[in-house]
Amino acid sequence: MTETLPFSKLTRKSDDIFELVVVAAKRARQINALRMAQYPLPTMVEEQEETFEETPPEITDEPAWDYLEKPTTLAINEILEGKINYRYMTPEKEKPLEEFDSEFSE
Repeated sequence: MTETLPFSKLTRKSDDIFELVVVAAKRARQINALRMAQYPLPTMVEEQEETFEETPPEITDEPAWDYLEKPTTLAINEILEGKINYRYMTPEKEKPLEEFDSEFSE
């Protein structure tokens, strides 16, 4: 089932929508990586071929991927519920040009 996300509530969290998009995208990547680590995709060696005389049995351990909520939707909902805290990383202090000159002159 598809639900419309309340975008007006997102703007209450921050005035900068770009900031929220970046935070949601990073969290969505984390969620996706966790899912892929938990349920890795099957791989085949080059010598193996996919030839079946009859239909192979279905793997029941995997989740129903069609019914899982998408990572982006989960990330946005986590932002709306206040579960995600983010902060700006302070950039390292830049060295004065004199320090660079002394490194190269040696």
